[in-house]
Amino acid sequence: MSKDTVLVVEDDQLLREVIEDLLHIHKIKVKTVGDSSEANDWLEEYIPGLIICDLFLPTVSGIQWLNSVSEGLVANKSSIILLSADHERTHEMLVGSPIQSLVKHQLKKPFKNDELVRLIRFFRPNS
Repeated sequence: MSKDTVLVVEDDQLLREVIEDLLHIHKIKVKTVGDSSEANDWLEEYIPGLIICDLFLPTVSGIQWLNSVSEGLVANKSSIILLSADHERTHEMLVGSPIQSLVKHQLKKPFKNDELVRLIRFFRPNS
């Protein structure tokens, strides 16, 4: 798994499973993890082409975690889609952060499955 893989970082297990099943149906390579620690472990060996990350993770915010790994993401031109029910707060936290230029879209929860697939195909055309 590498640049053609979508990494999903989402602490809600049910939503994580729904996204994983949806992407498998659409033949999109996906790796799902529940927190930043699991994501860090995966990133030690792989480079995703796209990261879908929840804003509110258990130990740190999605933006804090993404900022902590931003150097590698920038170097590898990984794109990011942020998931959050609080669009305004997401925007406030994102402005001026190291990952601001990598965030391609902020997807508001709840979202429609076809919208997520469309975004993935747009930002990762080979997916």
